[in-house]
Amino acid sequence: MNKHVYLISGMGADERIFRHLSFPEEYTVHYLDWLTPGPQETFPAYAARMAARIEHEDVTLLGVSFGGMLSVEIARQRPVQKVILISSIKSTGEKPPYLAWVRKTGLLHLLRLPDSLIFTRRKGLVKLFLNAETAEEQELLADYMNKTAYGYLRWGIRTVVNWQNDFIPSSLVHIHGGRDRTFPSRLIKADYIIPTGGHFMVYNRAKEINEILRKELV
Repeated sequence: MNKHVYLISGMGADERIFRHLSFPEEYTVHYLDWLTPGPQETFPAYAARMAARIEHEDVTLLGVSFGGMLSVEIARQRPVQKVILISSIKSTGEKPPYLAWVRKTGLLHLLRLPDSLIFTRRKGLVKLFLNAETAEEQELLADYMNKTAYGYLRWGIRTVVNWQNDFIPSSLVHIHGGRDRTFPSRLIKADYIIPTGGHFMVYNRAKEINEILRKELV
């Protein structure tokens, strides 16, 4: 029987992030690209719109970073076979302290500032948090930053900072990097830790991830 896995990239990324992943031959791979959110759209409402585009039953969702959070929200709304998180978080308890600090200090109000002040100089910070290691990876990140709509970024940042969740899908596999700076591994209850993996490990530690996928996608 043919099986289906739906891939959801991280904030501002696209299907190229999955370039080096491989899946068992009985799986058909689908990429669920991000929709344009409404400025005040809630995460559950957005997840419902994304879930409506899943064309099969009993699917596996594989989400990276923000895409992992979205996978959990979709699994809350419809039955899925399995949820696989890579470099992500699954509950409020796994959120790093700096997100709570941003929320409590009101720094989200800075998102009202002009684009030129809050987004055009973010490249160094993004490279630091995503653990980009090679020129190829840095070029891919630069392309993502050049193409991502600022309205989507504003919505995404607010959503991540404000996300509260205690629902854990019954069949969930969490893969995380020991050197992840965005979501530090010390806060994560992961099923698999890739010691040298950073936040970009879906791209640069695909060999190790593929070995895990071969065990889990049976």
